[in-house]
Amino acid sequence: MKEERILIVEDDPSIAENIEEILELLDYTNIDIANSANQAIKVIKKYRPDLIFMDIKLKGDKDGIELGEIIKQMIDVPIVYVTSYSDPTIIERAKRIHPAGFIVKPFNTNDIHAMVEIVLYNKRTRPAGSDGAPAKPFESPYLVNDAVYIKADNAFERVNYDDIYYVEANGNMVTIFTKNRNYTIRKSMKDMEEKLPSHLFLRVQKSFIVQLGQIDNFSTKEINLRNGATVQVGRQYYNSFLAKLNTITES
Repeated sequence: MKEERILIVEDDPSIAENIEEILELLDYTNIDIANSANQAIKVIKKYRPDLIFMDIKLKGDKDGIELGEIIKQMIDVPIVYVTSYSDPTIIERAKRIHPAGFIVKPFNTNDIHAMVEIVLYNKRTRPAGSDGAPAKPFESPYLVNDAVYIKADNAFERVNYDDIYYVEANGNMVTIFTKNRNYTIRKSMKDMEEKLPSHLFLRVQKSFIVQLGQIDNFSTKEINLRNGATVQVGRQYYNSFLAKLNTITES
């Protein structure tokens, strides 16, 4: 019996069970299955798996790549994507989190066997001191990494990330609420998620992105910000939001 704990994140029960059966044949018995991003985050916080098999196309508010980015900020764990998609754009997105590998559906026992043995061997034999090493600091692709420049009138105005409270969508427009003024521009929330660094900002509802450093207190339903504003938390987003924060709760 092998002691490593493996998490399968897959919303198709038949595929999840297929992977589980193969792993059990390989003598892995500590196996958990999650069918959504929120459920996966709960399992990760509770059990801290040694390996994750993850479908890219998950139902819900986050796909497997977005979930992978959240997980990498939680724990240092190898992620293997299981997917029927070979689209270069998807592969390029997935490369951002440095996955341990890809398995393309339909797969067989040998595919899973080779991948799990290689990935876990690499994890076990990493140089001393690499396990539990702190995550690499956020690396921005831009020369200015503490601010964004927003076009207002005929000029681009510098806005420090620390001065942004939240972003609210209204149709095909968004309003960026900041310390000094508000900016309303024609952008989608998806565009804003890509422009704002994910270690500082998080989408907490279909129409809201918050600056995590501006949170004063929160519950399962709403977030109160330091400027006095209150933002509602979407039910599908709550666990992803909670995973980004260092919290202390009763045992």
